[in-house]
Amino acid sequence: MLIQEASRHFLLHCQYARKLSPHTLRAYKRDLDTFVELVEEKNVLDLNKHHFKRYLYDLHQTGLSIRSIKRRIACLKSMFRWLEQEEVINSNPMLKVDTSLKVPNLLPRNISKKNLRKMLNTARSELGLAKEASYDLSNVGPLVRSSKDLNKLTCILSLELLFATGVRVSELVNIELNQVLMRERKVKVLGKGQRERFVFLPSVELLSLLNTYVTLRGRLNVEHLYLFVNSRGKQASPHFIRKLIRKTAEKAKIEKVTPHMYRHSSACQLLESGVDIRYVQKLLGHQSILTTQLYTHVNDNELQKKITKANIRSFIA
Repeated sequence: MLIQEASRHFLLHCQYARKLSPHTLRAYKRDLDTFVELVEEKNVLDLNKHHFKRYLYDLHQTGLSIRSIKRRIACLKSMFRWLEQEEVINSNPMLKVDTSLKVPNLLPRNISKKNLRKMLNTARSELGLAKEASYDLSNVGPLVRSSKDLNKLTCILSLELLFATGVRVSELVNIELNQVLMRERKVKVLGKGQRERFVFLPSVELLSLLNTYVTLRGRLNVEHLYLFVNSRGKQASPHFIRKLIRKTAEKAKIEKVTPHMYRHSSACQLLESGVDIRYVQKLLGHQSILTTQLYTHVNDNELQKKITKANIRSFIA
């Protein structure tokens, strides 16, 4: 089997058997294409450790980050494990190559409380709402007169839900109307690996905003059951939500804000408020608690700043 054919079959396996997301499949294809391009028309049976060593060397020469290189190697390893399981190859040549790389332990970037407030207030003022607005239909409804106005409301709801629930932006745009359980005040989310979990709607204001949005989205010619819509009435994409948030950050004069930073901020605020780390792990959909523990390091940094500022030794010096 040629490497091109092996790559294509592996991606089909990832799509239909492993049920990976379209976003992950695109990333896998990009990663595998770089290796396919290097070895060209070779049969997988003819590949040996020297091909993988050359690939690893070439990756280092491209200037990619260690994380990106590790991701490409992990994708290739996954494919060759699968080829061995399917008995396309007798032994896995990647096992003979040292691909260990040390990744710098970068702490997640979150958004300060001040900037979270600025983002929300900026999004509200864009629609003509007052700061600390009460979200009821009588306040919001008359302000939404066009698809552009609905985009502004989409931005407000996105900011609220991203922070309140800690969902990923890909999970946010794939929420369907029947997954929003108003009475139970929770939303069913489909996460990585098609794993379902519930996130919760902690405030009456957020419930009211959701109700209002569902009502107002009906003004567009919406022919799908996804909660979030773009200005054409189609399902909102992650890119669309990122664009709304980026523009709001620019208007708020905040350097950089991404949807994923809202996820980090949500986790940090929950832990800072005393929520048990196991509950935060479940809310965020982390398989391993080690991933969630990254946020405790962020809190440790904040703790150090506060202790330094308090300087209790000065009381006895």
